[in-house]
Amino acid sequence: MTTWPSLPSYRDVQLGPDDLTSAASGLPVKIDRLSPGYLPSRIRQIQSPGKWALDLPEFNCAFRASGGFDPGSVAIVAVERACGSTICGIALEDDLILAIPAGTNVTATVRPGLAYAVAIVPTATWMEIQSVVAGIVLEQVSDRPVAVRLATDEAQRIRSQMKSMADYLGTVASGPFLPEQPPASLVECLGVVADAFAGADVRETGTGGPANRHFRQASAAEDFIRTHIREDIPIVRLCKEVGVSRRQLEYAFRTTFAVTPLEFIRALRLNEARRLLTSGGATGLSVTKIAMEVGITHLGRFAANYRLFFGESPKETLQRAGRS
Repeated sequence: MTTWPSLPSYRDVQLGPDDLTSAASGLPVKIDRLSPGYLPSRIRQIQSPGKWALDLPEFNCAFRASGGFDPGSVAIVAVERACGSTICGIALEDDLILAIPAGTNVTATVRPGLAYAVAIVPTATWMEIQSVVAGIVLEQVSDRPVAVRLATDEAQRIRSQMKSMADYLGTVASGPFLPEQPPASLVECLGVVADAFAGADVRETGTGGPANRHFRQASAAEDFIRTHIREDIPIVRLCKEVGVSRRQLEYAFRTTFAVTPLEFIRALRLNEARRLLTSGGATGLSVTKIAMEVGITHLGRFAANYRLFFGESPKETLQRAGRS
């Protein structure tokens, strides 16, 4: 579900943690779980070949996601429950509206309980909607994610309209009645959103302040960890690379990812090991070799942590991959 379908598509399903890569229309993502637990999440998703969609997910696990958003579409995210999650460096809040422009490199830290409704429409459609609201012809939209917090009743009304549209469109998506262009009701709803953006001070990713500084510190450390995942990464080395004290690094990770730097390193190694294990049938690598490939040296602890995260042993994952 990460590429646009050739026919209208609708689904209302539970998603296990291994299925979360399909939870965002137009956005193929890489998923790394950040903590143990594998309760299923839920998504309602309507997609049109005309590159517009409605996604209504509710997440029940903690994970880190990254990917490149569709180069021809804009996503308008109406947050219902934020639960401390972030998208593109913006700390989400209940009743926040977030606009993600085409081609954005999206990163998100999702915590259990996050729920939102998101409309994805072609960039040209969003520009036309904003032009009508502004009363002038716009030549381009913002090139970075922006957000505005609405009054609770207004935010609830927008989410309710999106959910009602999902209810209706879900009944016609399997037939010939789902339009290739975004329906008028969706365009009208997004007009209210555009008006809210035009009449309020918006937040942009990358602006100053302690929260963004901590996010940048944690993100720089994340980049280093991913690049050097096979190596031993003492916290002292990580602090030196990022240019912060141990206490600053701990705080940056706690506020950004809700885990310590050591827990984050362990989680990334477990996720990378799972990716290698699920392709192990083709590569011929053993559990021991795969563990060493991602910088894991204590095999007994690896097996215990792996089962805690994924509900099965590394050997079971490898055997299942070999049978598929």
